Amino acid sequence: MITNRRGDLSLGSMHDHGRLHPHHQEPGGTLVGARRRSLALGILCLCALTSGVDLTITNVALPEIGRALDAGTDELQWTIDAYNLVLAGMLVLGGALADREGRRRVFLVSYAVFALASLAAAFSPSTGALIAARAVMGLGAAGVTAPALAIIASMYPPDKRGRAIGTFVVFGATGLAVGPIAGGLLLDHFWWGSVFLVNVPIIAVGIVLGARTIPESRAPGPAGRLDLVGAVLSVVGLGGLLFGIIEGPGRGWTAPVVLLALGIGVVGLAAFVGWELRTSSPLFDVRILRRAPVATGAITLLVAYLLLTSYLFLNPQYLQDVRGESIVSVGLMFVPFAVVFGLCSLQAQRILQRLGARTTIALGLIVTAGAIVVFAFAGTRPLWVMLAGTVVLGIGLSVLIAPPSTVVMNNLPAAKAGDGSSLNFVSRFVGASFGVAVVGSLLASAYVRDLDPVLPALDPAQADKARGSLQGALEVADTLPPATGDALASAARDAFDRGATIAYLALAALALIAAAVAWYTLDRPDGPEQTTR
Repeated sequence: MITNRRGDLSLGSMHDHGRLHPHHQEPGGTLVGARRRSLALGILCLCALTSGVDLTITNVALPEIGRALDAGTDELQWTIDAYNLVLAGMLVLGGALADREGRRRVFLVSYAVFALASLAAAFSPSTGALIAARAVMGLGAAGVTAPALAIIASMYPPDKRGRAIGTFVVFGATGLAVGPIAGGLLLDHFWWGSVFLVNVPIIAVGIVLGARTIPESRAPGPAGRLDLVGAVLSVVGLGGLLFGIIEGPGRGWTAPVVLLALGIGVVGLAAFVGWELRTSSPLFDVRILRRAPVATGAITLLVAYLLLTSYLFLNPQYLQDVRGESIVSVGLMFVPFAVVFGLCSLQAQRILQRLGARTTIALGLIVTAGAIVVFAFAGTRPLWVMLAGTVVLGIGLSVLIAPPSTVVMNNLPAAKAGDGSSLNFVSRFVGASFGVAVVGSLLASAYVRDLDPVLPALDPAQADKARGSLQGALEVADTLPPATGDALASAARDAFDRGATIAYLALAALALIAAAVAWYTLDRPDGPEQTTR
C-alpha cells in the first residue's frame, strides 16, 4: 500500500487488490437502490441517536431515581455502570456474531431487546430491577452498535462511504450531547421512568422500517467455527478492565477489588491477543492494528470520547452546584455545543478529503485542547466565556468522530469490515469510561486536598459527607449556622473549581499528546500487510 504525506490512501501506480478502491465492488458488498440505502442509513442513524442519548440521559435522572426508589449512591452509580460495562464488554462478541449470523438479523433482534429492556427499566419497582434492566439494555446496545458500520460498508462503495459513516457517527455523538437536554425537559414534566420509556416508540418504528430496508450481509468467505475461547477472553478482559476503571474513583485505585479487576482485565486482554494471533478463526483480527491509520484512528476515537464525556461529566456539576443554574437551564446550555458540533460535523468529511487524515485529526485535537484550556480558566469569568468554549469544543470534536471512523473503515479490506466496526465502538466506549474515571479521580483528589483545612470544624460524619462530593458539602452547609455554613459552601465551591482546573489542564495536555502522535504516525507508511484473509 502507498500512503501520501498526509496519511491518505494513494491510488497511484501500485494496485493492492486486498484494499478498498472506488472503482470496483468489494467482495461481500450488497448492491441496493439509492432510496432504500438512504432509508436504511436513516434507521442506523436513529439507532445511533437513541444509543448516544441513553449514555447520558440517565445521569440527569439519578436524583429523581434515588428519591423514588430510595437508592444509595453506589446503587445509583451502578444504574450507569451496568449499561456501560455490558455494552463495552459485549461489543467484540456482538460484531463477530453479526458477521457470522447476519448483520441485519443481529441488529434487529438486539434493537428489540433494547426496547423491551427500556420498557422494563421505566417501570422498575426497585433499584435492583432497574440495574438488571440497564444491563440488558447494554446487551441490546452492543448488538446494534457493533455491526452498524459494517452494514454501512456493505451498502456504500468507498468513495461514498465517508459521508455515510460521517452522518451515522454524528447522530451518535450528538445523542451524547442531546441526552442531558432531553432528560431535563422530560423530568420537568414527567416521572423518572420517562427517560427510558421515550426509547420504546422510536425503536418500534426503527425495527419495522429496518426489517424492510436494511440489506442482509455477512463477512465474505466461509463462516468457520465461532471462537468461543476468544469470546470468553474478550468479555473477561474488557469487563475486568472497565469494572476497575469505573470503580477506581469511588473505591480508591489501591482497593483490593479494583486492583483485582484491573489485573484480571489486563491478563484477560493479553491472553485474548495471544489467542487471536494463534487461532485459525479469530473472533477479532488484532493484526489490523498493525496498519498505522487504523491504530491512529482508534486512538483518536478513544481520546475524543474521553474528552467529550469528561466535558459532559464536569460542566453540569459546575453549572448546577457552583454557578447555581437550574437543571433545565443546564440542559439548554448544551444546545450551542450540540448545534455547532452537528453543523460542523456535516463538513467533516469534506475537510478530511481536502486536508488529509494527518492534518485533519491533529488540527482537531489542537482546537479541542484550546477549548479545554478555556474551561480550565472560566471559573470566575462571565458565563459567556464558558459558552464560547463549548462552541470551540464543538468545532474541534466535529473532526474527531467521523473522520477517524472513516480512516479506520477505508483502510481495511471488505473481509475486515466487521473487525473495523467493532474496533470503532470499543475505542469509543473505553474512552468514555476512562474519561469519567480519570477526571473523577483528578477532581476528587484535588477537591479533598483543598477542602481538608476547613473540615476540623465539623463532626466526623459531616466531614466524611463533605469530603465525598461538592453536593455533600453543600447539604452539610445547609444544616450549619449561617456563618459556618457559608464558609464551608464557599470553600467547597473553590475546591471544586480548583480541582476542575487541574482536570481540564490534564485533558488539554492529553489532547496535545494525541495530536503529536497523529501527526507522527499518519506521516509514516504502513508496514507489511498483515491482516488475514
